[in-house]
Amino acid sequence: MSQQYEFVGSGLYLQPTPAGAYHAVASPEPSPERQLLLATMRHHTSVRATPETFAEWCGQPVETALATVHRAQEHGWLEGFQVPHGPAPGPLEPIAADAVQRLSSSGHGLLADGQGFCVASHGFDLQQSEFLAAVSADIASLHERHAAYLADAAGSTSSAWAMVDMAGNSRVGFWPLFVGRDRFVLALGGLPALNQTALVELVWALTVRYGSDHFAAGG
Repeated sequence: MSQQYEFVGSGLYLQPTPAGAYHAVASPEPSPERQLLLATMRHHTSVRATPETFAEWCGQPVETALATVHRAQEHGWLEGFQVPHGPAPGPLEPIAADAVQRLSSSGHGLLADGQGFCVASHGFDLQQSEFLAAVSADIASLHERHAAYLADAAGSTSSAWAMVDMAGNSRVGFWPLFVGRDRFVLALGGLPALNQTALVELVWALTVRYGSDHFAAGG
């Protein structure tokens, strides 16, 4: 088997890396790579993939899908394990509360939906949570309206926002997340620690719960 397609026929259970999970939901704009990454999180546990599975996930012919897999590998967006993984079972709220705590150096984190409702919070008091959830909704709307310009200015299709102090240091960072037709904002105090399995678990749990429209529409 060609090295560039190391996951094909390997028998490994595939899932996104933290960087891959973030890329999957960092923009509402579709792409074959984003569709592939979201498809790996379609079910509660990871699955083994065949070339035909990749074609179904990407919505492409087999050879084209394998090239998409190769690009995802090159970016470090996919990884494989000998056993299946997935988010913890149960309601979203405790999964999200645990994840946002682990994604901040100070243990201060929050997940809000596009309407400004606080889905989960840790480390912030009630007043802070309500304020940050409301700010998150405004940021999500602003980010979506100006997504095209932000992509050109940042050189990528994703960017974060921040509340900074007088020295320009971030006090709270905001990361818009787009899952199916829903949008969320991850707000983190202190230094972000996004290269964690907690981010995969959070995005995966959101995808299982809110990504059905994406899969029903075929991407």
